[in-house]
Amino acid sequence: MIIDGNFSGANVAQHFGLGFQKMSLNDVLGGDAYVSQAVAKHPTGVSVLPASILEFDASADNLKHSVLDFLGNKDFVLIDAAAGTGDEVEAAIEASDETLLVTQPELPSLTNTLGAKKLAESHGTKISGVILNGVRNEKAEVEDHDIKELLDEHIIGRIPDHRHVREGIALRRPVVDHKPDSPASHAVQDVAYRIRGETPPEKTPVERLRLGIKRLSPL
Repeated sequence: MIIDGNFSGANVAQHFGLGFQKMSLNDVLGGDAYVSQAVAKHPTGVSVLPASILEFDASADNLKHSVLDFLGNKDFVLIDAAAGTGDEVEAAIEASDETLLVTQPELPSLTNTLGAKKLAESHGTKISGVILNGVRNEKAEVEDHDIKELLDEHIIGRIPDHRHVREGIALRRPVVDHKPDSPASHAVQDVAYRIRGETPPEKTPVERLRLGIKRLSPL
């Protein structure tokens, strides 16, 4: 299940092609709806609890207690939070068992991520690793060893800035659904294994060759 905890930039439902829902997390936290009324189900089996783009003072206590009972039967619950260290981010961190840091290999993004890490540590929340998103493998990007030194955390995934991701956004389909064999999809799947505490299966020489061609091909 994915909860959209980014009230000032809510868009998880749009990425899944679920449109604007009648009920949202805002209604649940305000006591105007039950969680079951606000949850939308994607055809892939992922449940989405969308937020509404409104001025909203996020309440960590409400976020934690409003959804706790309903989430008992979910394998994993991901809360998508805004960047930085605002109230919305703190609410998401306090409601979570672990914090997964997602950043781009650029200094401004890494600075925001460092602030989020310090906020999580101040709440005693475990950091489960760093995911580098939108990776282009350009010289201007901050190198992995510098990122590790700055954040003092392991990098558990590198998601490429691939055209299939942009296509999926335009089509409102997650890349793993839009193009399951895309390099970006494989990178996301590897992250999923690591979040579960498992080692991603080693790819065959043929699979590695095919992925290498897809990374280079403009088609």
